[in-house]
Amino acid sequence: MIKSVFKIFLFIIFVQSIMFGQFGKNKVQYKNFTWYYVQTKHFDIYFSLKGKELAEFITKEAERSLTSLQNSFNYKINNRITIIIYNSTNDFQETNTTSQALSEGIEGFTELFKNRVVIQFMGSYKELRHLIHHELSHAVLNDMFYGGSIQNIIANRISITFPTWFNEGMAEYQSLGWDIKTDMFIRDISISEKLPDIPQLNGFLAYRGGQSVFYYISQKYGKEKIGELINKIKDTGNVEAGFKAALGLSIKELNKRWKKYIKKTYWPDIAFRHDPEDFSKRLTDPEKDGGFYNIIPALSPQGDKIAFISNRDYYFDLFIMSAIDGHIIKKLIHGNTTADFEQLNVVTPGVTWSPDDKKIAISAKSDGYDVIYIVDVESGDKISLPIQLDGINSLAWSPKGKRIAFIGHNAKQSDIYTYNLYTKRLRNLTNDIFTDKDPSWLPNGTKILFTSDRKRNLRIGPMPKKFKIYNYNLNQDDIYSININSLKIKRITNTPNVTESYPIAGPSGKEILFVSDKNGITNIYKKSIELSKDDTIKSIAQITSSPITNSLDGISQISLSKDGKKLTFSSLAQASYNIYLMNNPFIPKTKLKKLLPTVYIKKLRKQETKKLKS
Repeated sequence: MIKSVFKIFLFIIFVQSIMFGQFGKNKVQYKNFTWYYVQTKHFDIYFSLKGKELAEFITKEAERSLTSLQNSFNYKINNRITIIIYNSTNDFQETNTTSQALSEGIEGFTELFKNRVVIQFMGSYKELRHLIHHELSHAVLNDMFYGGSIQNIIANRISITFPTWFNEGMAEYQSLGWDIKTDMFIRDISISEKLPDIPQLNGFLAYRGGQSVFYYISQKYGKEKIGELINKIKDTGNVEAGFKAALGLSIKELNKRWKKYIKKTYWPDIAFRHDPEDFSKRLTDPEKDGGFYNIIPALSPQGDKIAFISNRDYYFDLFIMSAIDGHIIKKLIHGNTTADFEQLNVVTPGVTWSPDDKKIAISAKSDGYDVIYIVDVESGDKISLPIQLDGINSLAWSPKGKRIAFIGHNAKQSDIYTYNLYTKRLRNLTNDIFTDKDPSWLPNGTKILFTSDRKRNLRIGPMPKKFKIYNYNLNQDDIYSININSLKIKRITNTPNVTESYPIAGPSGKEILFVSDKNGITNIYKKSIELSKDDTIKSIAQITSSPITNSLDGISQISLSKDGKKLTFSSLAQASYNIYLMNNPFIPKTKLKKLLPTVYIKKLRKQETKKLKS
């Protein structure tokens, strides 16, 4: 067994792809995979061609996650665990480790037959870290309760089963503890009075709701109670009996206390935060339209139309609606039902209008890769650009219509690319290991705003050999700009331990709007940009940003009209994702100069203060 990553890759063992013949041949195969594997103390990690960096990251993260899980569960695994990593969503969906068709929303799974973890890289090491920890939670419980295989279950007549809310909620709790996205989700589901009882936490609620249950237990009884609960369930052979033995409560009694805790935590927010409909107009109506998932609104440059993706007709389709009243003008793309549009990118979206309002560019899956289609809004005619990457998202058409910027990722990293529609040239602007997101153009067309976890690393290219992404703090996304000619990067914000996203510039180019979770809820903020005589952005990371909204529900995916007078966004409200339109977005909709932190953020700040004092 090899403990050092440097040694691991000296002992890489080539594995012929025929070894994976046991996976079956029941899916469309676009690619032939050649597999390699490395071994650590507890894991066999399989990776395909060009996936060496991913495997190196997993060797470290998997062992760290296992240590955390074993401490939490008070249990040591008895069997080695296999991890299979795919370089992209498209590659992952070809896996034959399962016969199940894998939609974009499925990021990984742990199959019980041989206790194998199967995961994918989506361009973000932060997301990959979470995914590793989540799936290993399943694998450790499989080892603990089932001996790590179906054969052992049959041989020992093991009959215990975990409800989905327990299984997925525990995995989310172990991988995240608590987080802002879940905090916002539970706030909305609670205030809208649509939070079901614990046994009815199904579907997506099994993840977020189940996580909330275990977080409540850890806050009420201490983190060590989670391990005691797991072991009591193992001793009694029954989930209900395990709760009774560990907490002295039945699940029904726990449910009452958990729901009361939820109400006490979130309902006071109603008094001093604003519903999105207080400062904007809701354009979608799930009860009337049938679609509860309305996302990725892209406002046309003229501000009169919105392109968006919705599941109102069961599949995810691209619609065009009026920005005035939400009336559907047309369904432009039928997703998932044609050979060209095998799958619209929903989790990692990309929709943008041409400057003349006549065309839309969108990313989609085709023949095992992500591609970009340009669709004529009037006729529906489409062409595909000669680009194929492992992943493509977050498209942005340049102001003069010459280029399209987007985020593309390969088996190692995500970067900002531009494609010149006239010269047919594809360029990688930020060719480095850091995760880049959300590109948008400044009005002059020579600079691109984006978000990244790169911190002070403003020079693109390879990092020094001593730099390792698995030792890097991935918990902060700031806003940057890059000049497409000089490739010089400027840092615009520097907010510790905060995620900032979706930067967009106003028509003058001197102000930007962006989304920040600084107070624990994603709100819209405004910040000034100082320009020097040569039209380059000065160092402005210290200039204060001010809130535009004080929303009760999280705001995301903002899009601005060319004149800066209209803004559209998506928000989870009343258990559905809806699209809103806000007028005069650069004028604050709140009198507060600083938003009040949520209960969760207050706890985090207290913990940070204690660490500093100690």
